[in-house]
Amino acid sequence: MIKQNRSLSRGLRILRVFNDIPTPSLADIASAVELTKTTCRRFLITLEEEGYVAYDDSQKRYSLRPLVLELGYAALGSMSVPALATPYMQELADQTGGAVSLSVLEGDEIVFVGRNVAAAEKRKLVTMNIHVGMRMPAHCTAMGRVLIGADHEDVRGFVAAMRMEKMTPKTLVNRAQLTKAIQEAAKRGYEVVADQLSLGYGAVAVPLAASGSRRYALAVSLSTADYSQARLVREVLPALAEVAGKLNRIIARGRLEKA
Repeated sequence: MIKQNRSLSRGLRILRVFNDIPTPSLADIASAVELTKTTCRRFLITLEEEGYVAYDDSQKRYSLRPLVLELGYAALGSMSVPALATPYMQELADQTGGAVSLSVLEGDEIVFVGRNVAAAEKRKLVTMNIHVGMRMPAHCTAMGRVLIGADHEDVRGFVAAMRMEKMTPKTLVNRAQLTKAIQEAAKRGYEVVADQLSLGYGAVAVPLAASGSRRYALAVSLSTADYSQARLVREVLPALAEVAGKLNRIIARGRLEKA
């Protein structure tokens, strides 16, 4: 009879604690798995060294790192993009201090399918009241523009048929100028906007690789008082592009798994 590997079992039990408590303390983990703090700490050190868990010394709490996803690549093919993107989005939000959104294009609107905001102590903006399922006009959002450019060859024709509303005094509603902005964004692979959807907010967005018949866009939003468009491109876009690259690799892996 093959005996159970107790060390592996305990390590997996510790990882499952994060399902119920996203950022547990050592005491939380020890209580949940019914082990001593010393024993739990030994397992957590190993998980930290392997890159699966992170420890915030100032908060005295643990969190999962995106590398955990590599434990189950076989399952990722059946996971939705919003589900697999969530830990990456939260890490990006905490890194930048902003709000990270994931959306799809439906008609001339974007639909938010993912939303993560930086932890309160790291937040650099007063967040807008946006939630999953909410719709926004595509023409005045960075995500909407990159999705139009990625999914539609006839950008001019698409823009000509769009409903457009001037959300702020600065919202671009000139169709020729908007067409040019979308085409330029498609060429460079990202779009950056400021004060288009709401005054005081700027965003930089990139499109993700297509997943089946769906294409998603990922964006980071921050305050225009702190971040000019140039600063968003210089300081935030590299981190956004890195996360997009990771998600694109997972999406590609999922396609291969299904093929």
